[in-house]
Amino acid sequence: MRTRRPPLQNGFTRRSFCGAGLGALATGAVSSQQRGASPPSLDEFATEWLDCAQLAHMPSLHNFHEMAACAPDLVGVNFLPGHRIYKASGPRWFIYNTLPVCRLSIEGRSPEAESCRWFAYQSMRRATVDDVEIVTTNRLACEASAILWRVRLRNYGSAVKTVPVSIVWNASARIDSSMKPVYRFFDGAATQAGGSEESESRWQLRLEPGASREIRFQLCVDTKAGSFPGEETNSVDWFESQWSRAKHVWEERWNAAFTPGNNFFSGNAPLLVTGDAAVREIYYRSVLTLLVLLRTNAWSDRTFITSGERGNIVYYWDTSLFSTIFALLEPRQMKEQVKFFLEQDPHKGADLGFGGRRPAPPAKIAAVEGWDLHGYAANDVSIFRLACSYLSVTGDTAFLSERIADRTVLERLRTLAMNWKKLLLDPAGRLADYGGAGNLLECVPTYIHKVPSFNAANVWMMRELAGILEQSGNSDEAGNLRTQANETSRAVLGLYVPGAGVWCSVHRDGTRVEMRHCYDFASVGRFMPGDLPGKIRGEMVAFVERELLTESWMRAQSLLDAAAAQSDRPDHGPMGAYDAWPAVTVDAMCNLGHWREGISFLRRTRAAVYEGVYAQARELYGPDKLQANAAVRIAQRRGCMRECCGGGAFAEAVVATLFGFRPAVGRKLELFEGKVSRGFEGELRHVRHGSGLYTVRSTVTGLILRQEGEIG
Repeated sequence: MRTRRPPLQNGFTRRSFCGAGLGALATGAVSSQQRGASPPSLDEFATEWLDCAQLAHMPSLHNFHEMAACAPDLVGVNFLPGHRIYKASGPRWFIYNTLPVCRLSIEGRSPEAESCRWFAYQSMRRATVDDVEIVTTNRLACEASAILWRVRLRNYGSAVKTVPVSIVWNASARIDSSMKPVYRFFDGAATQAGGSEESESRWQLRLEPGASREIRFQLCVDTKAGSFPGEETNSVDWFESQWSRAKHVWEERWNAAFTPGNNFFSGNAPLLVTGDAAVREIYYRSVLTLLVLLRTNAWSDRTFITSGERGNIVYYWDTSLFSTIFALLEPRQMKEQVKFFLEQDPHKGADLGFGGRRPAPPAKIAAVEGWDLHGYAANDVSIFRLACSYLSVTGDTAFLSERIADRTVLERLRTLAMNWKKLLLDPAGRLADYGGAGNLLECVPTYIHKVPSFNAANVWMMRELAGILEQSGNSDEAGNLRTQANETSRAVLGLYVPGAGVWCSVHRDGTRVEMRHCYDFASVGRFMPGDLPGKIRGEMVAFVERELLTESWMRAQSLLDAAAAQSDRPDHGPMGAYDAWPAVTVDAMCNLGHWREGISFLRRTRAAVYEGVYAQARELYGPDKLQANAAVRIAQRRGCMRECCGGGAFAEAVVATLFGFRPAVGRKLELFEGKVSRGFEGELRHVRHGSGLYTVRSTVTGLILRQEGEIG
């Protein structure tokens, strides 16, 4: 009698959550254990078996030092320790810089993976050949250059089978003179030499109906010309110890992330306790994204890189999107990173390489005279926001007096807040010109020059700086900054399109170009909501709901935008959105007083995050991609990465908006809109502020703040 194989649980079962069924699921109760005072287990965030035919990315592996990416077959793993693995994109799968991959053959065939699963600490692939199911599981040895494989074959047929299995591998290939792959095979492999470069390990596996057999092997990479791997890696005992340790260390660090006084992080993320299943999952997946991208072998031992494929690279903008969470979880490293950022010319590039030792700071920071086309317009506000978050969460106001090269931190913040004046085409004007598409959203040809988003950010920076100066007794300069901020705010409001809910850019020839993009909504709605009349607020939210939001995700750009056809990149165009954009859109909706709409949208996005954690972008695809019910997946097109730290913006939205934790530098902690009901109930525990720990409770009548005690 044939043994039944477990059915494929298509990863797109979450698509059925879209529409009518979503609300009940998203707000449905979770068990008392899940609502308890401990974070959920890592295994709760494992994906279902996903249909590989519907994916643009295969599962990834991370071990706090490196990233590896599963190939579309059953055993191939793209891995290049110490280097970026991303090279370019092919028609569907990435082309990687990688060590040579091994090949699995079953009965003379090398099947592609039919389905796959992602876990924080491992990846799985599955296929069936003539009633024999093959399931391969990979882990990276923790903080080491080694890949571990378990290959399990199970006979789902009704007759005994003898299955010939072979793995072809390359033992002589080197990426460079100091990197050599060393394979070890266990479980009775018969190894035969192949050609001049390839070797083959073979098994003859006899499988009774319903029975299974397992093959284990590993790849260790010698990255230091003979220092690794050692003889100890030859044994099954080493394999099994590393296999167990990979999961154990992941679980330890996950639990440490929510524990005050833990032995790994210098702080902790708050513990969310709620019966709201959607918000709970979104929050914890967001924090998990940051741990996936945590590196302990960069210039600091606690660096959150931007994406694994690019190596130890950190983008200012992406990092700023989880600035409060950063300050709560890892304040020690954040301070060092803010110092490093403040040493840079913010108009010279979008990112920094964090490999190896931190370089010595320059004796003097050069004045900014122009605008580098390779820089991001977001750099000034991103660095400013990171510094403010560190100061406001930790209460370390002495940091303002520390010298960064030739200037104090406070002087450097002043420069960042006022850099916009160097970008004025008219010295008497109030709106900075941020250059071309390469300075801004890169792919939207009309989103150039005088744009509302970053000019609104200038308003916010001047007001924040005014608050800091006022706390230090410099009320005259604070008053002057507020006057300038109000003048710039009025100029930004002059870019609004009355009745439409959208904004214009002003090009250098004076042409006003209407833009229908989420980033203007998010920026103006977050940086200057108090300047907007109620009518404009309502029109802005109506535009977002009408033209940007889908059932489980959003479009960064409206399909009705005049430049939509020329802007099709999944993160900033009309066919998807950068993963942080839904989170900051929720922030803006709530800031504008539309709490019900904002939190409803937040809950709906849960359905889109079925592939693991947050990515660079999710795209809308398939036959309904122009409709509200479009299918959603992690995007690969145009070089989009599988994971991205910008996904920390969702945890930021939960902490700073749903629970109102928005501390100000040097001031007593007060919750944002504390008397407003969020339409959400739960507790945020162990929230760090200064020397204290706090619990924030969201109830039907608003927020309640309670101090737990002092930080030990």
